[in-house]
Amino acid sequence: MSEASVAPNATYQSAERVLALLKSFDDTRVEQGVAEIARALGVHKSTASRLAAALERAGFLARSGKRYRLGVEAIRLGTLALRSFDLVATMQPAMEKLSQRTGETVNLAVPDGADVLNVAEVSSTYILSCSGGWIGRRTTPHAVANGKVLLAYGALPCPGALERYTPRTITTFAALEAELAAVRRDGYATAVAELEEGLVAVAAPVFDPAGACVAALSISGPEFRMRPEALDALGLLCSSA
Repeated sequence: MSEASVAPNATYQSAERVLALLKSFDDTRVEQGVAEIARALGVHKSTASRLAAALERAGFLARSGKRYRLGVEAIRLGTLALRSFDLVATMQPAMEKLSQRTGETVNLAVPDGADVLNVAEVSSTYILSCSGGWIGRRTTPHAVANGKVLLAYGALPCPGALERYTPRTITTFAALEAELAAVRRDGYATAVAELEEGLVAVAAPVFDPAGACVAALSISGPEFRMRPEALDALGLLCSSA
């Protein structure tokens, strides 16, 4: 078949499907079978199987029995992207200093579409902590402190729906707007057991040289250590990092 006779959108459609397949993996779907991939892409199982097999050969997927997970090539590219991400390198000293002063987990998060994407972490020094598993994890902004910061300073659009995760999750737009006004007033946000029971976090904005909010820096830990009376001091500490 000559190049001219190939459908103009054929190559683009295949590339879009490959990207959609890779993006269908997240912290709740670390492994998927062909049927799950087909549903996520809206394609026939045979198409999903061919795409997954091609990505497995290239190292982007790895197979365990009849299920697929992200492969070493995806890990390599993700690590390379983080190393080349100037924001992470710039914020690393401040993150390490915050962790040393508080003993708690420190995270850096950026906007990613309508979500919050965690891109860097310094682990807590405590045995019982909130460390681990946050890098690469996406969260919905209304239920997390770093998300409230990104919403309050215009780095993220207002969400279309407010899903409930725990009894303390904000689920009304009036309550969310009041919370965001408080963030702008105080310079930091708090979230107490809004995403996960027992998890407390404070976060502050990170601005670029032009004054735009490009990220959020957070301190998180278990509720029994991060008591209500300490949150204001932690928030100020985070905002001054």
